[in-house]
Amino acid sequence: MIQKIKNLLFSKITILDRYVIGEFWVPFVSGCAIITGVWLSADQLRQIFKLITISKAPITLAITILGLNMPEILVSTIPIGVLWGTFLVFSKLNNDSEIIAMRTSGISLSRVLRPVIIFGVITGLMTFFINEAIVPFSNPLARKLEVYSLYKNPLPNSKSNFFYMEKGSKGVLRRIFYAAKYNADKGLLKSIVILDFTKEGLTQIHCATRARWTPEKGGWELYRGTNHFISTEDSLSRISSFKTFFIPSGSTPAKLIKELSKPGEMNFVKLASFIMLQKSGDFKTDDYSTAIATFHRKFSQPIACILIALVGAPLGILPRRSSSNLNYILLAIIIFQYYMTQSICMSLAENNQMTPLLAAWLPNIVLLVIGLLIVRDKAKLA
Repeated sequence: MIQKIKNLLFSKITILDRYVIGEFWVPFVSGCAIITGVWLSADQLRQIFKLITISKAPITLAITILGLNMPEILVSTIPIGVLWGTFLVFSKLNNDSEIIAMRTSGISLSRVLRPVIIFGVITGLMTFFINEAIVPFSNPLARKLEVYSLYKNPLPNSKSNFFYMEKGSKGVLRRIFYAAKYNADKGLLKSIVILDFTKEGLTQIHCATRARWTPEKGGWELYRGTNHFISTEDSLSRISSFKTFFIPSGSTPAKLIKELSKPGEMNFVKLASFIMLQKSGDFKTDDYSTAIATFHRKFSQPIACILIALVGAPLGILPRRSSSNLNYILLAIIIFQYYMTQSICMSLAENNQMTPLLAAWLPNIVLLVIGLLIVRDKAKLA
């Protein structure tokens, strides 16, 4: 069985393979373009109009930001283009009786689906490349341009008596920073006092001569200072001195300009390093579960292209004289459940209610089950 699968996938590409793969590209590109346009209109244009109306940003800058956001959107819309392309091509082959001609010539449905798998692999590699090589560069640059346009560089290179409040995702106050002087270019705070409320029942006050933001660790490195630990339960306090002390933080006073990359904006090498640093116990951030789920999604998303192709192609095969309306509905339901399952699983993983590994791969498992059921059903009709 394994040898049969190897022969099917790795045998020489024939005229039939090139013909079917060639038919995919026009509906694939058109499908991606339409969905990307809708996505941009619904989400990104609002931000662009905000830039133009509030900050009086030039239209060229707004278009640049729009273009920089497109790679991340394309990663999400490519699976829709794959589904649309494979469905339309096999609908055409079915309506032109080419599927019947192939079957009567002794070509099995699994052999007909071989170019579909190849097309899924190509689009999967395309997704992986965009996610790894382009998104980590384009997204941070887009955010920086937005910040400069909206706030007109709110953090100058040097600022005295700097005050900053760090809040969690739900708006809960985590830390209050005060620094006598802040240097944005070096990411350096001098004569710093930090009120830390991250531990329930314990107020921590960190005083240091200086502190430096260390992006590789995701927090502040404090130098030559004292820690004051004040318990609200037993009214006891403790003071200790340190040469260096690390505070893990998902936020920095330079967040608007010099923000630590989000897990979705790291390539898989940086993500792996980020995860290993947290596993070592040196520091922890709120992005740990998200980082693990995102790491697995780096690989589950390209594989989803193959599975979606295997779903879309058989849906295009219909019995003679039957309507394709039902299959269009099934098409919409399948893609809706994929993105809904993906969103729900990622939300659960971020809140530690589902393991990141399962959250990243469950949408693919559902697609695989749907694809196998459809292929088994259509094998009887083709």
